[in-house]
Amino acid sequence: MSNLFPVGRDFMNFGRNFFEDPFDHLLESTSNFNVDIREEEQAYIVEAELPGMSKDSIQLKYEDNVLSIGATQEESKDEKDDKGNYIRRERSTKSFSRQFLLKNVKEEDIDASFENGVLTVTLPKKNSDETPPKHIEIQ
Repeated sequence: MSNLFPVGRDFMNFGRNFFEDPFDHLLESTSNFNVDIREEEQAYIVEAELPGMSKDSIQLKYEDNVLSIGATQEESKDEKDDKGNYIRRERSTKSFSRQFLLKNVKEEDIDASFENGVLTVTLPKKNSDETPPKHIEIQ
């Protein structure tokens, strides 16, 4: 009897899910990665989970107050294992990209490390007295 309940729930959700894009879940799982951003007194700390990626496949850029993190992992479709060709291969190219607005950063002191699939970026803040407010004269 308990086997019927999951089927019943799936049937009830069929109408609700009928008009949704059937490929939405694929985009969600491949277009983003988990990121934590902490603001400390002296710096922003960004931690991004990039499992299965290598350090060389990560692109990191800070420009116009925006931190951009990108990663691409490509696998050849023609690879063979020691026993021959793959019958089915579902792992292939993965590409991720995220951007974050982080103002008041000392660009020259940004530091990054990658360990155990986690990218950690430290963005030191400028001292408030380093950039005095700009007064604009009205003409």
